[in-house]
Amino acid sequence: KNREEFQNMIAYAKAKEHYFDTILVWKFSRFARNQEESIVYKSMLKRNNVNVVSVSEPIIEGPFGELIERVLEWMDEYYLIRLSGEVIRGMTERAKQGLPQTFAPFGYRNKDKSYVIKEDEAEIVKWIFETYVNTNMTQIEMARHINSLGFKTKRGAMFENRTINYILLNPVYIGKVRWTPHGKLTREEMYNNTRSIIEDGTHKPIVSEELFNLAGKKLAENLKWRKPHQHDTSTPWHWLKGLIRCTCGKTFVRNSGKLRCNGANKGTCNVTDRLNVKEVEELILRQIKEDLSPKVNIEVVKKKRKTNNDNKEKILKTSLENLKKKRKRLKDAYLYGVDSLEEYKENKKILDQEEKEINDKLKEAKSGNKKESAQEQTVIREHLKSVYEILTDDSIEMTKKYDVAHKCINTITYDKGVLYLKYNEF
Repeated sequence: KNREEFQNMIAYAKAKEHYFDTILVWKFSRFARNQEESIVYKSMLKRNNVNVVSVSEPIIEGPFGELIERVLEWMDEYYLIRLSGEVIRGMTERAKQGLPQTFAPFGYRNKDKSYVIKEDEAEIVKWIFETYVNTNMTQIEMARHINSLGFKTKRGAMFENRTINYILLNPVYIGKVRWTPHGKLTREEMYNNTRSIIEDGTHKPIVSEELFNLAGKKLAENLKWRKPHQHDTSTPWHWLKGLIRCTCGKTFVRNSGKLRCNGANKGTCNVTDRLNVKEVEELILRQIKEDLSPKVNIEVVKKKRKTNNDNKEKILKTSLENLKKKRKRLKDAYLYGVDSLEEYKENKKILDQEEKEINDKLKEAKSGNKKESAQEQTVIREHLKSVYEILTDDSIEMTKKYDVAHKCINTITYDKGVLYLKYNEF
């Protein structure tokens, strides 16, 4: 599901037009990483008369060749399993020697197989520890302040309250290394480090051990007094849950009885508007009612699949690009004396005709997409009428409304007091 171009290739292979007969790979391991995936997709391709051929692992035809292919795939899968185990063993050994396992965290940079202090970021790290220990400033307020200074995390993201929390709990800042061989640490495990290897590192500390321990003590006290959230997950609190998004990309969540951007809750977003659930519900229902009119062009988010017209349009556009390259080569051949003027004119005439045919086909494919789009609008409106009736019926339970709303509505974007709806393709 994470290999988008691979899925596109499979879609082309299954198309009625039969765009190709063979898929070339350097090794079978580049096609799929385990036998189960390999067998499923190769069988699917075989039914569409498409073969997978390895350049570096030529296989003879027939049952014996298929057996050899399965053995190669099994060896590749076994190699990956063994390699994973060897990597974990090697990293564990490095951790016991106090050597870093990952890219340098915020406040450091990688150099000569160790961490070196990055002064501007180190000052922020010191400020985080001193501010948390000596003031009542919350982690969200601290994150907002750092974001206002223009600093980013090592992954290029904005600071959140959990980023601050992670820094305060990371022993790397007192000159140690921490390595967890199997799986990520939960928030509670970060406090006790029961599954981690912690050793003295080869890098210089940024903060003192005393300051680090004071911050850890305050974090533990705050954790102890924080009331755990008791959410009833069996029934959604409203059909709007998870649908409204901020322009920053974060979802609006319940906060003190109202809806608020989750980014604002974490310190990454400056949109601090709090929305009244009842008012938002009325606005959305009004918008759905308006979208029932054929005069309104509603926005539809298509499912992750490509129609024949989409495939044709993409291939035809590629053909036009190739045609431009052909024209340049044709012109160069004439300029450098390879072709005569008559030959150039004749070949140009052939390319002009080819371009006209491609453009005609492209126009046809685009026209087909427009027809499909008009049909989609009609189908969605038919469903939208039923959705509106269900959402406005007080006798229908919330679980049913939630399922219907989420099946029909893709997202609702909140931007400066205005709500924009996008619908799912049915």
